[in-house]
Amino acid sequence: MANEVVAKSGKKLRVADEEWLIVENDVAPVVPSLFVEARHFAGVVYLSLAQTVVDVGNPPEARVCARLRFDLRFAQALRDQLNNIIDDALKPVDKSKAN
Repeated sequence: MANEVVAKSGKKLRVADEEWLIVENDVAPVVPSLFVEARHFAGVVYLSLAQTVVDVGNPPEARVCARLRFDLRFAQALRDQLNNIIDDALKPVDKSKAN
């Protein structure tokens, strides 16, 4: 049997013959829009991301949603993957192959 991923409704995901429990901790998905930390020290990259929250009547917030730490080798691999994804996303659509 090929490994196929089939998304089901509810809180489980079937991967091949296994059912995986999806753990979300009842938190809505976040979309980072700010860097609140971006530095390196002693071969370790420190990258922290925040989501902006603007509510009328309240001061704006930058809610930290990820604090990432990795070595320079992984930072280079991450950069390469992001470059590939961004390059692919920005390619013009080949309309001759549509439909």
